[in-house]
Amino acid sequence: MKIYQKVLWVIGLIALAALSLGGFLVATGFLPKILIFSTLTAMEIDIIVRITTAVVFAFLFVLSIYLPLFTWTEKKGTIIPLRNPLGEIEISQKAISDFIQRIGAEVEGVQDLKAKVKSTEEGVDIDLSLSVQAQGEIPRLIDELQTVVKKYLNSTVGIENVREIKVKVGKIV
Repeated sequence: MKIYQKVLWVIGLIALAALSLGGFLVATGFLPKILIFSTLTAMEIDIIVRITTAVVFAFLFVLSIYLPLFTWTEKKGTIIPLRNPLGEIEISQKAISDFIQRIGAEVEGVQDLKAKVKSTEEGVDIDLSLSVQAQGEIPRLIDELQTVVKKYLNSTVGIENVREIKVKVGKIV
């Protein structure tokens, strides 16, 4: 999600919270109804206040339509774009995750490997969660796994900019 979208979400949530709190205070009697009526009457009298109020509520209305449509449906980051002399190639992150799980399972001592792939501007980040067998040296095993994953992604898939491979060992068996 882009920065301006996060700012718009915060504005929308603050407006929703303020309107909800106002409605709650009026409904429970903590805020007298006459205060709301007098505020609405004052807005109706002054043209500048009326225009400003209309603009604010129009903005909030457009925001309520924009945020769900363009931030929840955004599919950015689900593919990894690659360059080829003949054109651009797109590989899904799920396909790459499945590939990593297959090649990682071939490394002796690795079990229950799960991979998550994130595409960034600088390259590709890989998060691996796994169980390891206690017979071998775990740091050597992790180094071997990282090397194998990076090598296969580079040579087989064509991803040259593997930025980081994070490994989380969840269980030692």
